Amino acid sequence: MSNRFVIAGPASQALAVQVGNILKVPVVETEAKKFPDGENYVRLNAEDEARFKDSEMIIIQTVDFPQNDHLMELFYLISIARRVGAKRIPVVVPYLAYSRQDKVFRPGEAISARLLLKLVEAAGATDFITVDIHAPEIFSEVRIPCHNLDPMPLLANHLKGRELVSPVVISPDKGSRDRSKKFADLLGAELVLFDKTRDRITGEIEMVGDVKLDGKDVAIADDIIATGGTMATALKIAKKAGARHLYALCTHALLIGNAQYKLGSIGCEIVGTNATSSPVSVVSVAPIIADHFKTA
Repeated sequence: MSNRFVIAGPASQALAVQVGNILKVPVVETEAKKFPDGENYVRLNAEDEARFKDSEMIIIQTVDFPQNDHLMELFYLISIARRVGAKRIPVVVPYLAYSRQDKVFRPGEAISARLLLKLVEAAGATDFITVDIHAPEIFSEVRIPCHNLDPMPLLANHLKGRELVSPVVISPDKGSRDRSKKFADLLGAELVLFDKTRDRITGEIEMVGDVKLDGKDVAIADDIIATGGTMATALKIAKKAGARHLYALCTHALLIGNAQYKLGSIGCEIVGTNATSSPVSVVSVAPIIADHFKTA
């Protein structure tokens, strides 16, 4: 489609500019604020709405902290695109808040992730694109096409530039086995499996990993670093086993509480993508977003 725009959501302005530059299409700035009563306000920085009629308006807006504000901004932008007559409204949400609330864990709970996708669809999105979502199964709840982009090759390429010594990728628990194997293959690294148990009452983690890592560089890759507890426990074991350099890589660096301290205090370098905003978001996901639209 020749008439295409990238809409830079308030939470993803730099990323939207990067995507627009790769695609060589105009990037439309947005402005956002909060009224004194707490209500959100968003507008496109464009006086001529007629230019958007029958166009493709690619909205890029991540939903990290403050999640609810960024969600309202996203819904407003979709509704604006619909009102001004866009023919296609693909919505790129690099990080979807509430995505870990994908099932009922206790009676009486809402399945928040599924509800949010339905709201995106109801607002008028024609496509939904995200990066490394926690539970792709929630896509089945909506009728619009959904796409989950894989940033692991980008993270692996970033790490390859470090001249690693005998690299090892650790899988800290059973849930990370597939991702860790894929990342090890991308990195050309050895894969080591740990076993983890968590006390359901206290939340404390126990992990077992009997390995010798003398002089080797060790990495762990995951979709999210929240409190950093699992990664820190695994990397402490690796350090005691003689690892040379430690790397914690993730798509979404939420870094809740003292997560940076937990990992940094054991000499670990944290590397995240700009799917979320954080001090460690150094790998851009713009190339994989742009590639999606080059082939769409």
